[in-house]
Amino acid sequence: MLMRILHIHKYFNQHRSGGSITAFFETKKLFERKGHKIIVFSMKNPLNEKSIYSKYFIKNFDINAVKNFLSKIKLVPRVIFNFESKQKIQALVMEERPQIAHIHDIYHYITPSVLFGLKRKNIPIVHKLSAYELICPNYKLFNKGQLCEKCKGGKYYNCFLNKCLKNSRGASFVGMLESYIHKFLKSYDKIDFLLAPSEFMKNKFIEFGFAEKRIKLLRNVLNLKDYKPVFEKEKFFIYSGRLSEEKGLMNLIEAFSFLKSAKKLKGHKLYLLGEGPQEIELKEEVKKRKLEKEIIFIGFRKKWSKDWVYYNSRAKLSILTSLWFDNSPVSISEAMAFGTVVLVSDRGGTKEMIEDGKSGLTFKANSIDDLIAKISLIINGKIDLKIMQKEAVSRVRKINGEEKYYQKLMKIYKELIDKK
Repeated sequence: MLMRILHIHKYFNQHRSGGSITAFFETKKLFERKGHKIIVFSMKNPLNEKSIYSKYFIKNFDINAVKNFLSKIKLVPRVIFNFESKQKIQALVMEERPQIAHIHDIYHYITPSVLFGLKRKNIPIVHKLSAYELICPNYKLFNKGQLCEKCKGGKYYNCFLNKCLKNSRGASFVGMLESYIHKFLKSYDKIDFLLAPSEFMKNKFIEFGFAEKRIKLLRNVLNLKDYKPVFEKEKFFIYSGRLSEEKGLMNLIEAFSFLKSAKKLKGHKLYLLGEGPQEIELKEEVKKRKLEKEIIFIGFRKKWSKDWVYYNSRAKLSILTSLWFDNSPVSISEAMAFGTVVLVSDRGGTKEMIEDGKSGLTFKANSIDDLIAKISLIINGKIDLKIMQKEAVSRVRKINGEEKYYQKLMKIYKELIDKK
């Protein structure tokens, strides 16, 4: 059964980092290869991929780039409920007649206004969960270095009181307002199924009040044919992702500082791939601890660039020190697909991606001692790395393989289309 499927993401270019973008493009390409008609809806941008549907895309804007206070205020309504999105999506649906809509990321640009446009045209909707936007105004369940669930039960005023967005009263007020408006409008009731990439995330949404029958477990997908595992590794580790507080990178720097001072690094380096709001602070910390030769900032590297492949495939270890409830990072799956062993914190859904001690390693979140101990196992050769590398490849093929993902998602699509 071939379908007409509408995919929605606020970004339609692969120059940006982020797991939701990777999942969006991987899903799009997979279903195109299977013969389905894929329709896309996004925001205009000079870096966008070419698309015959770009005439329907909404105007580009970025409230974070606007410096004038009054101009920012004027953009607030569009950030919460973008009427242009609702109008454009209805026009696209009228023209292309999709059978189902698959939402990836719409927040602060496209906005949940599209849910109203889609339901007005009687289009079933699935929503891929990448973070916690539907239950937490700052999307992370994390604030000021700590896990935070104060907004549970719809108590979104806590976002404003605790300055949960950018440590700013203004931004936090907008986040609070957005959550209350969509609660009042029952915007998220228009979503038929939520697609959770981990059991942890599924259970967390149930805990916050979503009906279990509305949430489907669907792991992320990779076209594993593109990945060639490399089992001869070099003396370096990597972190790949956003450089931000919730990722726990200060702990990783502290762990490396201890290993260097104890003369236990044995020539191993750490490369940080990515960019983000904590970048300057992290660089200052590295400089203060005199670790410039041991910890190197690489910056963002586009997927499948020569550097991106090299660092992911040649690293002895890919480390994720998350302090927040990380759900199921694509960067970890990518490293495993290259035969790279991963070390992840035991917080959130990431630990589900491996079998601890077999296809990867976990450490106790926020425990620098445990982090040091696990890194030392690799440095000192206390683990048969070759065996664990092969187990990592086997594991990622089992949980992130295309065919399993395709069959499960098709079953979900068919269920909704049949109901309609």
